[in-house]
Amino acid sequence: MRCGNNLLTSIINQNPNVCITPNSIVPEMLYQMYKLQDTPLFKEQNDQKSFDSSLKNILTGYYSNWKQEYIIERAPWGTPFNYEALKELGMLPSKFIFLVRPVKEILASFVKAVKPGDVVAFCKFLMDEGGPIGKSLIAYNNILKKEKKTNVLIINYHDLCSNPEKTIYKLYKFLNIPFYKKHKFTNLKQVDITNNQTKIRTRKIEVKTYDYDLWLPKEIIKEY
Repeated sequence: MRCGNNLLTSIINQNPNVCITPNSIVPEMLYQMYKLQDTPLFKEQNDQKSFDSSLKNILTGYYSNWKQEYIIERAPWGTPFNYEALKELGMLPSKFIFLVRPVKEILASFVKAVKPGDVVAFCKFLMDEGGPIGKSLIAYNNILKKEKKTNVLIINYHDLCSNPEKTIYKLYKFLNIPFYKKHKFTNLKQVDITNNQTKIRTRKIEVKTYDYDLWLPKEIIKEY
């Protein structure tokens, strides 16, 4: 989060044949389904074959009504649990895309957008292993250890903003899908108009720099 997800989505989703999803609930659906195996009702039915069939079809089933041929699922699939789930579902090897940005910039951007009452507690929540940034970092490190480099694309936020066309072309090449020549990089459309935290600059793609240290307590900068 705060690394250009919505900017990337606003560009890629111009292609009617490709879609980056909103933050996905599918990993949570999988997790809740796995937990069902420990319930008395599941043990009473003892129908592992039907259960496994449902699990294996969860992704294709969820997106069965989507019209795009290529769907990029936005979720922390690289965490140990999610990665093992993909393995069990027979969905490896897969392609993994990470948007990255210096952690100090991410934290400052979050604080600037949310303006929490307790900045220290808020940052610790974000960086916790179950928090938005901490979970992503765990996924990132896990994938770098377990996946071949050819299956991982790392997109730097600043590269995306300074040279979006080159970055988008690299993404298409990584996914080995036809490049969409009608992409535009100015006068973009908002992909999420319900959330003030994720608004992008639509007229022109650029990074609005500011003193990140002013938004963060020194102990947070020192710790992370």
